[in-house]
Amino acid sequence: MAERTDEENRPVEETGGDDTAAGMTGDGDIGGLAGDPFERPEDRAAERFLELEAELASGSEATLPDGSVRAGRLVDAALVPTADVPPEYPVDIGQDEALALTVELEGGRTVPTYLDWPEDRAAEESRLGRLLTGMDVAPEQLAELFGRRVLVTVVNGRYTLYLPDEPPRGTGRDVYGVLAGAVGSVAALVGFTLTLNGLLFLLFLFLTLLVLPLATYRDGWYLRTHSDWEGGPVFWATLAMIPGLNLLSTALYLRARTRATYL
Repeated sequence: MAERTDEENRPVEETGGDDTAAGMTGDGDIGGLAGDPFERPEDRAAERFLELEAELASGSEATLPDGSVRAGRLVDAALVPTADVPPEYPVDIGQDEALALTVELEGGRTVPTYLDWPEDRAAEESRLGRLLTGMDVAPEQLAELFGRRVLVTVVNGRYTLYLPDEPPRGTGRDVYGVLAGAVGSVAALVGFTLTLNGLLFLLFLFLTLLVLPLATYRDGWYLRTHSDWEGGPVFWATLAMIPGLNLLSTALYLRARTRATYL
């Protein structure tokens, strides 16, 4: 019997179960392509743009467009020499010291803002005084500002605290008077039309000419001094006195109220 050569004694290699030979990687990706095989190139490009946007926004000098208003919270405060305030900062700081307030925006980014440090800390005409009054914080309780929600706006590429020009007015409860005046005047007018009851007509006049405009005026001042809304309380109160038109104006006013960003 002839002896078998080394080539004949060598075991036959298995090829049928090799994933690589079948076009599969060890991770189960077809043809060695990683990720979702159904992901479109446009989706991957959009993700790259979002990553670049996040990287840009995290830069210390990146700001939103001028006039943008965002909410944040106060996380740090310190007295600094006015020389430490950037020369182009759009707020008049004064001569000696400035109050540096660090605000943490959504996403964890922190931005510096500055206020004047007046001799009379309780003076409402100063920006610090308006901030304390708006937050109902006494000057001797300045530490209560820590963690409080504030608004910042962008002016000339710099973040500043958003503070209304007028001192705070109202409590916010007058919005219920706006709703009651609008609904009540419509109900009174419908009732008078159906019954010709003189008392219902007097009620309609009372609600239309007094309750609704007065409540709109008072609530307008609250909104103007507690949010970024810059409308005119007198203007909206005047529209609220005009029958028919007051329903449209009240709807527009309430719509603007819901879209305002509050302090």
